[in-house]
Order: sequence, then structure tokens, then C-alpha cells
Amino acid sequence: MEVHHPHHPSHKKKWSEYILEFFMLFLAVTLGFFAENIREHYVEKHKAIVSIQNLYKDLKEDSVNYISSISTRNKQDSCFEIISQLYEKNEIENKIPLLYAAHSEIATRIMPTMNKMASDQLKNSGALNYIEDERLKKEIQSYANDAEELKIREQREYSYMDRMIDPITTSYFEYKFFQNISAFENFDITQNDIKIKIEIPNNLRLNKQATFDWDNYFSILAMLRTIRKSTDRSYTIPIQKKCNKLIELVRIYLDENNALIKE
Repeated sequence: MEVHHPHHPSHKKKWSEYILEFFMLFLAVTLGFFAENIREHYVEKHKAIVSIQNLYKDLKEDSVNYISSISTRNKQDSCFEIISQLYEKNEIENKIPLLYAAHSEIATRIMPTMNKMASDQLKNSGALNYIEDERLKKEIQSYANDAEELKIREQREYSYMDRMIDPITTSYFEYKFFQNISAFENFDITQNDIKIKIEIPNNLRLNKQATFDWDNYFSILAMLRTIRKSTDRSYTIPIQKKCNKLIELVRIYLDENNALIKE
């Protein structure tokens, strides 16, 4: 009977071959690791750029909003100046239609608001970490933090108006004409005067005008004016400038990354 003996390879690997195999395996794993990191970095960088593009759109909308809001607030201040001068000259009770127009403008709630969706996405997703421009990151974070400051100022103004302005509006201004004069562009301010463009009822008066406390009324309006000017000086105008500065930085960043959307 033929006996089969197990075959034993006569060649044994040298220790250098084991080292080479280990090195090749290590190199393959390392290259795969770096390749995955590069791919992940590229994906996250692309997401960050998309978020920056969305931020760019939000900032441009914010910029327009600041211009419109500040213009309206300046108009409110002009209205206050006009009726204050009439009051100081003891002519206000002969200019009641102008008072209606001015009060309708002054009593309007107007504050700039910031679009926060893109900035919140940048912060919460960690996309800011993939923006190499440290100055840009700092400005984005600073601008996003200003949203809370604006909200606090808005609450202060609106709370004051709720308590002090609205009760006067509802108690002393004839409802129908007040609504008409409050409509868009129903009066203009030209050369420190108010030009009303709608029909004025005959003998238009305030409700209970005989008992109306003019001193108290103008004190309330003056305080509102002070609050608004403080907001504009310390918050609205500085944040508007910051917005415009950030728009320039974002535009440069997107242009450098060939991601600026032409409009």
C-alpha cells in the first residue's frame, strides 16, 4: 500500500518579506484613511460653500431691509418734528389732519429683522470649521449674535408702544379716517410739511379733544423718539454697517472659491 506523506514547503519566508507585506498593508490602510479624510473634507467644504451662498442671499435681503427700515424710522422722526413745532407754536389744534397723518406714521411698528436660517445652519452644522478665512468666520459669528440684540431692542420699543401709544390711538383718534390715512402713501412729507393726498372729513377732530392732555401726549412721543434714536445709534446703524462689511467678505470668499453666483 502506498503511503502519502503531507507536503511541507521547502521555502520559508524571510523576515524581510514579512516586513514588506506588513508595510504594504499599512500603506494601503493609511492611504485609504487619508483618501477618506480628503473625500470627507471635500464634501464638508462643499456644504460650507453652499451655506455661505445662502448666507450671501440672506445678507443682501438684510441690507435692503435695513435701508427700508431706517428710512421709515427717519420719516417717523420727521413727523414728530413737524407736529412738535406746531405744538410749540400753539397751532396743533388747528392742524388736526396733520396730527392724524403724523401719529399714524409714528405709531407704526418698524424694526429691521435679520435672516438667521443660513447663519444658524453654519453654526449648528459645524460648517464654519471648514472655512479657512478666520476673519470671515469671526464676522459671521459676530453678526449672527447681533440678531438677539435687535430682538431685545424691538421688544423694548414695542412694549412701550403697547403701553403708551396704542391706548391713545384707540381712545382719541377717529377710527375710520385714521385707518384711511394709515394706508400706504396717503401722505407725503415735503419741506418740513405734511401733504395729505386723500379727502379730509369736515371738522375732523380728536375724540374727546377738549380733555386731551397735549403735554402728556408729546412727552410720550418724545420718549418714544428717544428710545428709537438710541436703538438706531447703538444698534441698527452699526449692525447695518457690519452687514455691508460682511457682504463684501462673503463675496470675496465665494469669488476665490469659484462659487459666486452671478445675478
